Amino acid sequence: MEPKQPNKEKALSSLYGGVPAPAKGKMARGKPRSNANPSIVLVDPKDKVAQPTPVTRHPPPPRRLPAKHFKRATVVHKPAYASPSVSVVSELSIDEEEMDDDEDENQQLDEDEENQQLDEDEIYSPNDEDDDNSFDHNDTMSEDDVLGHHQNNEVEQATMDISSGEDSASAKSKKKQRKEKSPKECIENSPAWEHFEKVMVHPRDDPNGAKVLKAKCNHCNKLYAYAQGSSTSTLNRHWKKCKHRLNKLERVKIQRRLGFKPINASANTNIPVGGDVGFEQAIIKELIAKMIMVHEYSFRMVEHEWFNIVMKYLNPLYQSIGRKAIGAECMRVYKKAKEMLKLELKDVEYISLTTDLWTSNQTLSYMCVVAHYIDADWRMQTRVLAFMELDPPHSGHVIADALWECVTEWKIENKVMSITLDNASNNDVAVRDLKAKFKFRRGAKFEDMYFHVRCCAHIINLVVQDGTACMNTLASNLRETVKYFKKSVGRMHKFVEICRGLDLRVGAHLALDVCTRWSSTYKMIATGLPYKEALKDYAVSDANYKWEPTSEEWKLFELIKPMLFSLSQVTTAFSAQAYPTANIFYPHIVSIKIALVKAMKHKNATYKQMGEAMMDKFNKYWAETNNVMVLATILDPRYKLLYV
Repeated sequence: MEPKQPNKEKALSSLYGGVPAPAKGKMARGKPRSNANPSIVLVDPKDKVAQPTPVTRHPPPPRRLPAKHFKRATVVHKPAYASPSVSVVSELSIDEEEMDDDEDENQQLDEDEENQQLDEDEIYSPNDEDDDNSFDHNDTMSEDDVLGHHQNNEVEQATMDISSGEDSASAKSKKKQRKEKSPKECIENSPAWEHFEKVMVHPRDDPNGAKVLKAKCNHCNKLYAYAQGSSTSTLNRHWKKCKHRLNKLERVKIQRRLGFKPINASANTNIPVGGDVGFEQAIIKELIAKMIMVHEYSFRMVEHEWFNIVMKYLNPLYQSIGRKAIGAECMRVYKKAKEMLKLELKDVEYISLTTDLWTSNQTLSYMCVVAHYIDADWRMQTRVLAFMELDPPHSGHVIADALWECVTEWKIENKVMSITLDNASNNDVAVRDLKAKFKFRRGAKFEDMYFHVRCCAHIINLVVQDGTACMNTLASNLRETVKYFKKSVGRMHKFVEICRGLDLRVGAHLALDVCTRWSSTYKMIATGLPYKEALKDYAVSDANYKWEPTSEEWKLFELIKPMLFSLSQVTTAFSAQAYPTANIFYPHIVSIKIALVKAMKHKNATYKQMGEAMMDKFNKYWAETNNVMVLATILDPRYKLLYV
């Protein structure tokens, strides 16, 4: 038996019309194989007498898109954020309408080619209608014939795969072209927009002109010219070399400092504390401006050599600031704070004003206006609305006009419920004019009965001054004694040596009173009483000292000291700013009246005379009850109806 030697060349030659390979088995007719190609039929070589030679048809090359698909079109549209004078131009890479028409045409051509290919396949099938002409698994056909037919099947299958692969590649190319992004979308995805933002600004040469589109750096706030859809090469070059961005990256690499809140810092101060904030020249400049305004430093301080040395040592990135620049920064901070305060006052329902006038050493008169209100968190707030120079004459009409101008500037005419002034006669005239203005503006909604509130601290000052007028001769010796020691350092040194010899503790220095501040009289008496024995010894050693107080005067000082101390405490309580004082008005006033009644009943004639004078002034201002103060006292849970 001869070994089986499949010959591929003979099989291929029989496929393309050559001499058929000799058969070594029988052909069996049966059902077709499941994986056989219905267009290819295996026949017995004996029956293959005169069959037409099949012609291999190569598939046509893939069709190319026409050149018109790459036609560029320009579309002009306006974005929502642009002004009427700004238009944004974007270019589209493919004409969508022409693309749709070409796709329909190409699809029709492909369908025609497929139909034509099916017709050709029917020609190559000799027994297309005979379904029994197929291959069976039990067939005894020779291996050469089987191999030849399989090779023929593989060749045609490869030809069909190539054609279908090219068609698939052509379809994918078309789909990719349809999904190709426009230049606008590509530019929006540029990494430059992670560091830039689009802003509309006025041109530098025409501040009042129409706004134009600019690209603003998020790190250094630098502006670059930009048109919608244009290139971002300039923006990419900038952010890669931006010093502010590089400095931030370097600071991240450096170990951060621990941030501790200052011990004396208030909880309401919005000061950036800690290393997480980072260095910002603008923030440092603003903080220096606030420091200068709060502590009343000179603008020239920022130009001092050692100030800049300290700032450079704290952070090498600090840039020196000139006095003119810091002055402009102070005005910017002031205007910014003013606008923020205006927004805050819009939500306030009621506001109380306080004002006062005084003259400086340069004989210039100033007036300050302060607003007091309760915020949304039920916290008492105090803000200075105006600090202005007031030209003479300081009549009531001038004061009223200045106050009304301040109120209208802040737009709080409908929110002012009261105003507090001292008891000068020109202030009474100013209050009368203000009542007329507010009543004309607000009509029946304005309550003028409790509009004017007299300054309680000033009334106490007037009461004490009338009481101490009768004791001027009593306090004159002590006043001259203080002046005598303050004029010479040698006398003060000798007096201190005497105090140490008597084993007296040298505490507070001797204080001199001021006629405009009655509390200074109490301070002079309080600081002089501990040195009573030392003054007696000094009078013996110094013949020029002739103002030693007598023993009766020392006794009277000890007698009036408690009453003056209580009046000083009341003045301090009424002058508080961190808490309301209307609810403590009656408790303190009642305590003062009780002390004055005791002084009027005292056996000492001088002390009794002082009590009577003080009571007369007290009744002048507080003989009539103030119902607002009464209601405030009742609402205080500590007092309720105790003083009613």
